Amino acid sequence: MRVLLIKTSSLGDVIHALPALTDAARALPGIRFDWVVEEGFAEIPAWHPAVDTV
Repeated sequence: MRVLLIKTSSLGDVIHALPALTDAARALPGIRFDWVVEEGFAEIPAWHPAVDTV
């Protein structure tokens, strides 16, 4: 399963969404995420192992 997250701004929202990705990855093995975010925040979601494309 692939999920597209669209959160283009707000550093706090980007950071606070990461634990939800971890929980989803534990509950649904094989789930993968793509994330649309402002260029200035792109490095943060890229750190998460379940995120394929930022």
